[in-house]
Amino acid sequence: MKLKRFNPHWPSIQSSWIALALFSLSGIAEEAAPRFSIPQENHQFSFPEDHGSHPDFKIEWWYLTGHLFSGDERFGFQATFFRLAQSPEDIPEGELFGNEQIYMAHMAISDASGKRFIHESRFNRGGWNAFSRMGKLDVRNGNWSLSGSESEMMLTGSIRSEAAFSLTLNPAKSLVVFGENGVSRKGAAEEAASYYLTFPRIDAKGTLRISGRDLEVKGEVWMDHEVSSSQLDRNQVGWDWVSIQLFDGREIMGYLLRNEDGSVSEFSKIVWIDEEGNLTNQLAEDFTWIPGGEWESPKTGAVYPISPSIETTDPKTGDKLVLKVQPLFPEQEMAAAPGGVSYWEGACDILDSTQVLIGRGYLELTGYVGDLAERLR
Repeated sequence: MKLKRFNPHWPSIQSSWIALALFSLSGIAEEAAPRFSIPQENHQFSFPEDHGSHPDFKIEWWYLTGHLFSGDERFGFQATFFRLAQSPEDIPEGELFGNEQIYMAHMAISDASGKRFIHESRFNRGGWNAFSRMGKLDVRNGNWSLSGSESEMMLTGSIRSEAAFSLTLNPAKSLVVFGENGVSRKGAAEEAASYYLTFPRIDAKGTLRISGRDLEVKGEVWMDHEVSSSQLDRNQVGWDWVSIQLFDGREIMGYLLRNEDGSVSEFSKIVWIDEEGNLTNQLAEDFTWIPGGEWESPKTGAVYPISPSIETTDPKTGDKLVLKVQPLFPEQEMAAAPGGVSYWEGACDILDSTQVLIGRGYLELTGYVGDLAERLR
């Protein structure tokens, strides 16, 4: 794969994908704690059990993004629940309870009409206002929760006193499993992999309270559930990730993995999901990711390429295709408090080469603030 205008000095990764590694050295594949499981090929998934928690793995998250509408008003949202198992050596001396699991969660709303982005992060330990159940989908962090089954889920969230939402989620498309033989591999090391389960298109409806108004909303949601013990190879420092829901009934998931020397990892990938849920994998040499639309955060000073283009081939027609990722507005950075994790995660439109709107998506840009990889070493 070719990457145009790649900056070899992009800093090391800070991402929602590995934010939990702030508590642990397990974020680098070579240092994965041996007592934790790693994904195995040809694993036989069992549902609803595998929608629940997997405490024998180090890192796990349930991640939802979506586009909601109320009349002419449009909102993007993110809701992510993280679980991180702690190694005995990570637990401070004298801790009495809740020391085996740490829970973090992020919530954000993008108000497209008002060009306003609000967000909140939470940290709790197990048994202290946060949990994730085994055997079924049921995760909670304070009054934020995600629960339900493959046919219907409930998501409840809020952002301080500024917003609150309650959504009923009904998958419009069946679950897909990314990767080869059930394992999504991010590097050559055996540990650099995950189980990657996704509902690529979910119908959503419910209520949103924002700016003192109660709105009825409906729209579409993307949901990931990843289970891992170490996502990256040691020489990898970050990635850009996108999910796309095309108006023709297909979806795309793609990520660009960046190496320390400024090159693009051969494990970068794009995956197309057709109308029936069948997957077409396009490897690093099959597409070109072109960074664009640089925006400098006034809060962190990070410079994010918030409007990339992806040059690829449509697997249905064989035609060359350009996917232009256009954010609803630039200010969609999850800026953290000191010592936390900052990254850009925003609602976007998807345009073709003629600037015609062909879908909607969410873009995550990581590794542009600080030097988390150095902290992990």
